[in-house]
Amino acid sequence: MNLVTPILRHAAQKPDHIALSCSQESLTYSALVQRIKQIAQGLKENGLEHDKIGILSSNRIEFVEVFLGAVYAGCVPVPLDPKWSAAEVNAIVELCQPRMIFSETAFADNLIVQDGDIRILTFSDQERGTYDHWIESCIPKAENDDTNELLFIGFTSGTTGTPKGYMRTHLSWIQSFEATSEAFELNNMEHICAPGPFVHSLSLFALMQCLYSGATFHIVRQFEAGELLQLCSRIPDMILFVVPTMIESMMQQDFPGQTNIQALISSGGKWSEASKKRCHEVFGGAKLYEYYGSSEASYISYMDVYAENKPNSVGRPFSGVEISVRNEDFHELPAGSVGQLYVRSGMMFTGYYRLPDESAAVFRDGWLMLGDYVSVDAEGYLHMAGRAKNMIVSGGLNVYPEEVESVLQQLPAIQEVMVFGVRDDYWGEQVTAIVKWNGQERLTLEQIKDYCRQHVASYKAPKQLITVDQFIYTSSGKMARHAMKETMKRVMK
Repeated sequence: MNLVTPILRHAAQKPDHIALSCSQESLTYSALVQRIKQIAQGLKENGLEHDKIGILSSNRIEFVEVFLGAVYAGCVPVPLDPKWSAAEVNAIVELCQPRMIFSETAFADNLIVQDGDIRILTFSDQERGTYDHWIESCIPKAENDDTNELLFIGFTSGTTGTPKGYMRTHLSWIQSFEATSEAFELNNMEHICAPGPFVHSLSLFALMQCLYSGATFHIVRQFEAGELLQLCSRIPDMILFVVPTMIESMMQQDFPGQTNIQALISSGGKWSEASKKRCHEVFGGAKLYEYYGSSEASYISYMDVYAENKPNSVGRPFSGVEISVRNEDFHELPAGSVGQLYVRSGMMFTGYYRLPDESAAVFRDGWLMLGDYVSVDAEGYLHMAGRAKNMIVSGGLNVYPEEVESVLQQLPAIQEVMVFGVRDDYWGEQVTAIVKWNGQERLTLEQIKDYCRQHVASYKAPKQLITVDQFIYTSSGKMARHAMKETMKRVMK
């Protein structure tokens, strides 16, 4: 089944129903389908069949049009993160070799295209770009029957911080949509908003879930707590897909009005028990759900915060999801034991793009290894014991210390550096750098941030800087990360 098929049906059954709303602009289902068909025909006229289509854009209507138009044409959209450095963007372009790239004008300068076969079309708010002229020249055909099994390629950081492409199929997401409806019991799915970037799977999934269901998706260009609450005060029964950091920011607002929020669905980081309690007080009429998942596994487990009294748990498995806790020898462990989490379901990804060895490494006998350590209690609830290795989750986004360290180590003033996460009520974890300086020169935190932003996404830059005279080492001469983290925690208390 093609993901676009239900959207075509909604356009036929309720053509004037609003599909997308963004500030003062909106698009009905019939208008959205018209644009989808125009883009699909334009791609085919350019000779594109099952080719990759790059999208370098913030949250806006054009992103949705291009994504769905590419899917309808049988092509494979590849969302590119505007927060990536130019080097990261071009590395992914080189890897995927898209035949066309649709970009906001503001980000197009980051593209260094060597291949003359790659065409770049631009759009912006200030003026008509080449995208606007191109799409007007595309005359849509009535139907398209070219469905590619591969839905899209998204990118998430690997264990070294290098972005890895995860491949998702139509069927895996459609089964995920069905799991959402069953688990969250949303009786009135009419208005949905996911204020995070579309390049991240949480918001992109919520967007597609909304259009698949025939509801209205409210596009937020970037998250701003006060503006989001104002939107929720105007729209009845809003369903929000958010990360815990966003919830914290919303609760800090001095907002006297009624929000009309039907449900808050949280993922992308552990939601603290204290935050859940405050959320209940601030948004008392809203349903609160927390779920655990990943770009590769999709949904794993969920919890109704009000109905289930299981502190510090990430809930029970979704329908159709099998879980297994195993030791390093792949032997299943009894309830209550901590081990590696393995998942099996029809919602899983098919592998990493052009990384056969890394794909093979995460699959074993049909099970997907998440790299997380968990335990399962007698009632079937999952409890997280620890994130994979050294990964930091800050504001719902993954940060791998080794990547940031490799950037900072290029600075002559730094002799040695270690990056780790410090628990933070707002960010979940705060990216922190421990530095041993080389000589007398000392850089400020702002200088460190500015340098990092030239090479990695801005959210990966340290928010805290600690100077040390000496690191702790293991007997083999390696940096003792755990010992350093524990020492720093004592120092920072």
